Amino acid sequence: MLRKTFVYLVLIIVILSNPDRTFQYAYEGLYQWAVKMVPTLFPFMMIRSIMVYSGADLELGHILNKILKKVYHYSSSGLYAIFMGFFCGFPMGAKVVSDLFEKNRICKSEAETLLAFCNNIGPAYFMGIIIPILHECGYQNTIPFVFGMYGIPALYGIILGRIYCKKTKIIHTDVLNHNFESPKLSLAATLKKSCIDNTQALIILGGYITFTNAFRIFLDFIPFSANKQHVLSSFLEIIGGVQAIYTTTLLPNQKVFWIMTALCFGGVSCIMQTSSFLEKSGLSIIYYLKHKLMITVLSAGYYFCITTYMCK
Repeated sequence: MLRKTFVYLVLIIVILSNPDRTFQYAYEGLYQWAVKMVPTLFPFMMIRSIMVYSGADLELGHILNKILKKVYHYSSSGLYAIFMGFFCGFPMGAKVVSDLFEKNRICKSEAETLLAFCNNIGPAYFMGIIIPILHECGYQNTIPFVFGMYGIPALYGIILGRIYCKKTKIIHTDVLNHNFESPKLSLAATLKKSCIDNTQALIILGGYITFTNAFRIFLDFIPFSANKQHVLSSFLEIIGGVQAIYTTTLLPNQKVFWIMTALCFGGVSCIMQTSSFLEKSGLSIIYYLKHKLMITVLSAGYYFCITTYMCK
C-alpha cells in the first residue's frame, strides 16, 4: 500500500511541476475525442444498439454464417462480432464481444478468441485520416497498407478459430443462440435506451483519452529527441499520436512505419478503453493484450518490409 501511495504522489508532483503543459496535453486529448472520435464512433454505436434491440444482429449473423462458415469457425453471433469489430473499429469490437458474452450468446472461449483479433482501428478513421497521410508521404498505392491493417488480423483470426474450434468446440456455441429472444421494445424506447447507453460509454472513453493524453507530460522528462518523444506518444494515445508522428522530421517511410505500427497496437488508451468493457463481463484483458502484441509484432515486420522495399 505504501508503494502505491508513493507512486500516486509522484504522479501528482509530476503533473503539478508543469501544469500548463499537462493542461495542453489533456486538452489535445479532449479535442481529439470530441472532434474525431464522437462523430466517427457514435453513429456506429447507435446502429449496433438498434440492431441488437430489434434482433437484426441475429439475422446478420445467420447471413454471415452462410457466407463465411467454411472460412471462420465461429458461431453466427461470433461472425456478427467480427463484422462489427472490423467495420466499426475499436473499442466497438470489444464492446460487442463483451455484450454478446454477457447475454449468453457466445461462450467464454469464443469471446476471448474473438477479442484476440477483431478490435482494430475502424475503416472510417483509416480512410479519412491515414490514407491522406500515406498519399502525402508518397505512397499512392495504399492497398498493401490496408491489407496490413485488416488482412493480417483477419488471417490471424482464421488460424486462431481453427485451433480453438478443435480444442473447445466453438462452432457448437450456436446452440446458445436458440435460447435467446430479442427484447421487444418500441422504436422510441429503442432509440432512447441506445442513446443513453452509448452516450455514457462515449463519456467514459473520453475520460480515458483525456487522462492518457495528459500523461504525455512524463515523456518531457525523458532525455529523448523530439522525434522519439512523438513516436512514444503514439503508443500512449493513438489519435493524437498519429498527428504527432506526422509532424516529426523523420523520413516519410519512417513516419509511415511508426504510424502503421502504432495503429496496429492501438495505444495504452485503447487498452484502457477495452478493459472498461471487459471488466463487467469478466473477460481477460491479459489474453487480449497478449494477442494484440503478437499481431503488432507481425504487422511491424510486414510494414518494415513494405516501407523499406516497396516503390512509392
